[in-house]
Amino acid sequence: MTHRNDLRVLAIREALYEEIVGADVLIATALNALLDGVDSPSLPLLAGLTRREEGDAHDLFNAVVNELNIAPPTPAKTTPERWNLVRWLCQALVDGELKPEYAGRLIWWEGWDELGYPESLRPLVGQVSEWDDWTPSWTIDRHQIGQLIVDEAKKLLDGPWPPK
Repeated sequence: MTHRNDLRVLAIREALYEEIVGADVLIATALNALLDGVDSPSLPLLAGLTRREEGDAHDLFNAVVNELNIAPPTPAKTTPERWNLVRWLCQALVDGELKPEYAGRLIWWEGWDELGYPESLRPLVGQVSEWDDWTPSWTIDRHQIGQLIVDEAKKLLDGPWPPK
């Protein structure tokens, strides 16, 4: 998981949950992303903010999110918008831009729950539930369950959209 993906997670937290991520977290994440080789015109500006300049962090973070095109589609209030968000999360999951358990939970909460439990999302949600319930005594390791979550997202993306 790269630090670019950490920026994506912060963008999701702010966009979907209207959470205000602390300026110190935005700056530290930007610095890690910059050191990881992520390139964006506003990223070095965000990473270089001092304590006195923390008030500029959110504006610069929003610029970075736009420059890197990592924001989730919003709003997600109507059924088509909600399916659009699920598709975006599936694609980010398949592309390795979000961890399977994180993207899977978002698909569960923001998709399956909010869309009235569509049957097409049940297999993916089931794998996420397996991830959450996993114990070391199981014959399958957690990495394999993560791959099953990715596989379910691929199946969704390969089928008709929105799925039935």
